[in-house]
Amino acid sequence: MKAYITFTFFVLCSILLQAQSYRDTLFQHHTLSHPKLKTFEIHVTKSSSAQKRPLILYLDGSGTYPIFYQNKAGRYSTSVPLDVRRYSKEYYVALISKPGTPFKDSLRYTTSGRAYYPESELYKTLYSLDWRAEAASEAIDYLLKKLPIDPDKIIVMGYSEGAQVAPKVAVLNKKVTHVVSLVGNALNHLFDFILEARLKAERQQISPEESQAIVDSLYREYGKIYQNPQAIDQSWYGATYLKWSSFSKTTPLENMLKLDIPILYVAGGKDNNQTILGMDYAKLEFLRQGKNNLTYKVYPRCNHFFQEENNVDGNIKRVDRIDEVHQFAIEWINGVSKN
Repeated sequence: MKAYITFTFFVLCSILLQAQSYRDTLFQHHTLSHPKLKTFEIHVTKSSSAQKRPLILYLDGSGTYPIFYQNKAGRYSTSVPLDVRRYSKEYYVALISKPGTPFKDSLRYTTSGRAYYPESELYKTLYSLDWRAEAASEAIDYLLKKLPIDPDKIIVMGYSEGAQVAPKVAVLNKKVTHVVSLVGNALNHLFDFILEARLKAERQQISPEESQAIVDSLYREYGKIYQNPQAIDQSWYGATYLKWSSFSKTTPLENMLKLDIPILYVAGGKDNNQTILGMDYAKLEFLRQGKNNLTYKVYPRCNHFFQEENNVDGNIKRVDRIDEVHQFAIEWINGVSKN
């Protein structure tokens, strides 16, 4: 998964929030301590009702940003594309901050004006697939003790990198009843970079020789990562070797195949961050193994951010369909729960 592209998208294009927004009023904040995971924060929507309600644990994409981050103009954006307010009326919606990262904070800027958020030492030390999945599992157990949650609807929903994490959470925690993975790769995420180089040659964007040179260089880098899989003082493409290796120990597809609970897998047909080819393979593998618990939904004209791209008189027009995608997921959950 091309972390830096997803990260940049949310800096530029995520939902803009006005001052005194729901970020300040809608959530209760819980701090958990764990011998391995250290201290981490869970943020769950408030409810005045004592009736049981379903839980959506939403796992955002990659990057170091806080869940809510403020730019130099004072405007807030969020790394969570779900319309939390909408679904908080019927669900508990829970979010988890990245390790060593606050719920909200201001961005920093380089002298050239580029926005960034500094990695804490805790983030660099802990950030991995294992940390994200285990923290999510711990969060579910904790919230089940604290809140009146309907045990028949404990949903882990992940977007982009979070979609890679979601199946792993369900493998770890048998209380999870539904998994929703949005635009997350099925195979080793390092394979995406190889696919990209091959596809560029196929599209005649680069020569076959240039494509091969890129692939050869990638294998050299991957060899370094796998030789030092726990290294946090060495990095590639903006992330530590620990991060890259942890997301490659098992693939999302391997974890999905371990599950018998309903899984919704959603792809964008024009996704240039996460190629749909690997996602297509996941559906094929489920068919090959005779498993029928995977629903595969493709939005053929959508990119990685569920923007539908159409050519109108030579101009690319984009229509945001992310809300529609989330609503489809909710309706799918309700539908399979009734069956």
